[in-house]
Amino acid sequence: MTTQVRSLPPVLGRSGLRSLTQPTLAEPTLLDTADPADPQAPALVGPDGATLTHGELREHVADLARQLPDPAEGRALVHLPMRNDLASVTAYLAVLESGHCALVTSDDPNRTAPILTAYPPDVTATGDPTAPFAVRPGGPAHLLHPDVVLLLSTSGSTGSPKLVRLSRGNVRSNARAIAAALALRPTDRGITSLPLHYCFGLSVLHSHLVSGGSVAVTDHSVLDRGFWECVDEQQVTTLAVVPHSVELLAGTGELARPHPSLRLVAQAGGRMPKGRVREIAALGRRQGFDLAVMYGQTEATARICVLDPALTQAHPDAVGHPVPGTTLHLDAAVPDAVDGAGEVVVRGPGVMMGYAEHRDDLALGAMLTELRTGDLGRVDEAGILRIVGRRSGFIKVLGLRIDLAVVESALEAEGLDVCVTGDDSGLRVAVAPTAETTPTGEEGSRLAARARRIAAETSGVGVAAVTALAVPLARLENGKVDRAGCDALVRAGVPDECEDTRRGVAVAFGASPTLEVRVAGVLGEVLARDEIDLGASFVELGGDSLTHVQASIRLEEVLGPLPTGWHRRPLRQLVEAGRRGASDGAPVTRRTVETSVLLRAVAVVMICGSHADLFRLLGGAHTLLAVAGFNAARFGLSAPRIPTRWRGTLRMLIGVAVPTMVVALFGMVTHDRYGWGNVLMANWVAGDVTYGKHNELWFIDALVASLIVLTLLLSVPPLARAWRETPWRVAILIAVLGLVPRFAILSVGDGVLRGIMPTTFWLFAIGAAVAHADTRRRRLVTLGLAVVGGITFFPDDPVRNLTILAGIAVLTLVPEVRLPASWVGPISVLAAASLYIYLIQFQILGWVPTALGATLAALAAGCLLWWLAARPVRRLQDLVPVAPSVRPRRK
Repeated sequence: MTTQVRSLPPVLGRSGLRSLTQPTLAEPTLLDTADPADPQAPALVGPDGATLTHGELREHVADLARQLPDPAEGRALVHLPMRNDLASVTAYLAVLESGHCALVTSDDPNRTAPILTAYPPDVTATGDPTAPFAVRPGGPAHLLHPDVVLLLSTSGSTGSPKLVRLSRGNVRSNARAIAAALALRPTDRGITSLPLHYCFGLSVLHSHLVSGGSVAVTDHSVLDRGFWECVDEQQVTTLAVVPHSVELLAGTGELARPHPSLRLVAQAGGRMPKGRVREIAALGRRQGFDLAVMYGQTEATARICVLDPALTQAHPDAVGHPVPGTTLHLDAAVPDAVDGAGEVVVRGPGVMMGYAEHRDDLALGAMLTELRTGDLGRVDEAGILRIVGRRSGFIKVLGLRIDLAVVESALEAEGLDVCVTGDDSGLRVAVAPTAETTPTGEEGSRLAARARRIAAETSGVGVAAVTALAVPLARLENGKVDRAGCDALVRAGVPDECEDTRRGVAVAFGASPTLEVRVAGVLGEVLARDEIDLGASFVELGGDSLTHVQASIRLEEVLGPLPTGWHRRPLRQLVEAGRRGASDGAPVTRRTVETSVLLRAVAVVMICGSHADLFRLLGGAHTLLAVAGFNAARFGLSAPRIPTRWRGTLRMLIGVAVPTMVVALFGMVTHDRYGWGNVLMANWVAGDVTYGKHNELWFIDALVASLIVLTLLLSVPPLARAWRETPWRVAILIAVLGLVPRFAILSVGDGVLRGIMPTTFWLFAIGAAVAHADTRRRRLVTLGLAVVGGITFFPDDPVRNLTILAGIAVLTLVPEVRLPASWVGPISVLAAASLYIYLIQFQILGWVPTALGATLAALAAGCLLWWLAARPVRRLQDLVPVAPSVRPRRK
């Protein structure tokens, strides 16, 4: 019994999405569009805005193709280690246009080694514009069928020698089908939001080029500020995402922020929970974009079905109708088909030629007329397909036949993110911790127990046959859940299982620590933790502005330059990026340092040197207030929920208050240098505010009060909601309001009043705005407001004003700097110890007779105090939970 499903007549959504039958054309090249593209229209846009028009792209690709061997002398297998850059894209297109065969892989040599061993390439793309291809001597080593033009790894096996063989007709027909289904126009512009070495990423390139549109090429992650700057500045209209990237974006609120050009978000690469589909679709209606849910396989070139955006709310669990030219039917005769389901079988021009599992297979022609997907689906009366499971997703436990997909769906319906596996010994459930859950603590145990109960009830087996563990889900390189990895994680969490494996891993780690172990070791030391969850981010592990200096510097020693926004990325992503960018062994002469780190070091030297009369360079403390606001917005205040933000603020206050209170109490008891106002960090309200006595620690008072006030403001529900969606606008509004007391108070008073919270809060707010100034216009507006507040702040000291504004300008316009490697160590120590240097300097400077000696002594004493106190203070901070993924270190 089979159910036949064909493409429907045109059905238009708000974005013009449609499904229609369209003849497959057999143009000789991928660059030929259905309607001749305007040769002056943009085709590729580089990260710096450099544009290749369709005409220029054709010429450039033709030039590159001429640098390849003559296909008349034998078709070559050309290896393309794809990166998201123009050189990779144009080299790939040149191979397709030249008549040779493209072997597309990741650029990670560890992952591609098995493929290159099985299929040694004749030519390799180098990425070097002066010599784009390296040709192996001796001529072609493979016999290639005339039709095969592209070899891709199967989904989930990016390092496996098993490859999908695709023809020119496969690539071209599917690209045109996707362009038709998504109603792509010459005015549309996609972006390389996905890796180009697997089919979904390539399909974005193919479909936009055949429609006469364009693609913005960037290697930024969707979590990077640079990615969204590119979306807005290059007027990107379509965005391709996979479920994992949607989950990551949900934590940032980026899709909730306005991106005026964006009209369509296309999701594929796995199933999204129904609740998330409805959430993104509703968000799109508010923000002006549609959500198109898609279904596909590499074996079908890319896409099989697309769901009209108008149907997502009513059918959030569906994948829609077949793309133009494709038909499918359900084979209900397979053993796993129950309740009206059947195996999805696809026919059409996108069906692959077949697999290659050995180099001899490259000579084979098309071996398939239809593709048995292995997916189980149902089709409703409207012809809409739903994927309900996998044929391989059935097990027998205690004699009961269990559909793992049904169990997963029941758990997801309860709001859990899970992967369910198992065998005849029982079910195994890996459940991802929530933001407030500690996997190895009581919360994790309760979460696992809840998942265990639901799985047992759904499957019909007793709870004794279900093992559940709260653990970050293992994922493949393309973002899909790694089912085998999740199964191994759950088994490893059971004390009686995998003992031999554990012992072997421990021995291996002891002999030669992996990159993962080294990263965990660094953060374990910096954060004082016994266990580090690589699925969590630095912020989720409790990292803040007090620890990020050492973390960033030491991580760069292990991983190389860190990407923008590294502190909010899962550590596993940083490890993968570090592995891809591994050094070739040459000595490192220059290192990257975040500008905020450099400013902290420079400012504290300015403060000490000026107080010791070594030089007069004032404004360092006011600059540090802006840097503190910048870091507060990036760390504790960046949490999406109000309670989590308060926990972050409280941890920061502990980190500042404990050393301040100790130093102030010591100074008060030993030589009456300070008073209770200093101990309570509220001298500007309750203490003696005369110069030269209790006002020395004014910066601490202003910092603490500013942090509390900003956290309070972001707890007001309307501001809290706006902060999640557009934090820059909220921060800039608060900075504008902060200028009111700055001008009002200083119009009637002077002197010490320039160091109290009401007159300096605007600096803290400006720093918070800088942290979220994600476009050129926003950065310029932020700087303009800083100038308004700062140009006359010290009316008799214009140099001081310019020093403060220069620091804010550098923080705003220069995210990071490259410095000699030998400078980085001292700078990182000074930056990390800047709070302690500021606190202790006043009690050191008077003891040393020379200005230079006093400055150096104060810096050294502050660094020593930091070294002694940082870890005990860290343990006190850990008394405040931040929903970390691991236990704090107890010893």
